[in-house]
Amino acid sequence: MKIMAEKILIITGGTVDYEWAKDWLSAKTYDYCIAADSGLVHADKLGIRVDYILGDYDSVNEQLLDTYKKDTQTVTYPPEKNYTDTHLAVITALKHHPAVIDILGATGTRYDHALTNIFMMKEALEAGTECYIYDKYNKIYLLNGNKTIKKADQYGKYISFVPMTEEVVLTLKGLKYPLNGYILRQGLSICQSNEIKEETAEILIEKGIVAAIESRD
Repeated sequence: MKIMAEKILIITGGTVDYEWAKDWLSAKTYDYCIAADSGLVHADKLGIRVDYILGDYDSVNEQLLDTYKKDTQTVTYPPEKNYTDTHLAVITALKHHPAVIDILGATGTRYDHALTNIFMMKEALEAGTECYIYDKYNKIYLLNGNKTIKKADQYGKYISFVPMTEEVVLTLKGLKYPLNGYILRQGLSICQSNEIKEETAEILIEKGIVAAIESRD
């Protein structure tokens, strides 16, 4: 079913700090919410209305699932599949051509899932949809063009850039450590823990894709 959704929230089964999430969500509004498998548990504890549920539900209480099934669109996938539940949620969200997708629960103790979720945002980038992963300490997104960040709006004290392609050509302005047409290759750590010093910072990507990580300790 086609829905009009400018902003979509995806909640998946990684780690969610509920106290932080409740406060963070209080300033947010969404047109649509997708719970990916055990993300339904997080959504229930956070009191979030869920519009769409997907997954194999191997880690969801049957009674909880039945409660939501009554008035929530539900799709079941087999445990053995070619995509993670989070990836399926992003694919589902992109079908509605949203402007923004925010994801909670995409990080945690499983580094394999966290890394995959970061790389998976490339689909949203290619579709022209802004896509962000949030947790208590980080805001993560991909860039292949230019972006301006107001210091007042920065998620945390630090901002780092990790190349997602073999090399990235980037310029950084308004940061403590500026760069001009720098070739950032995979494996280099020169772009870790930068800080915005001016009122606004400019990130200019001439080539490649970077993961930008705004973080706080």
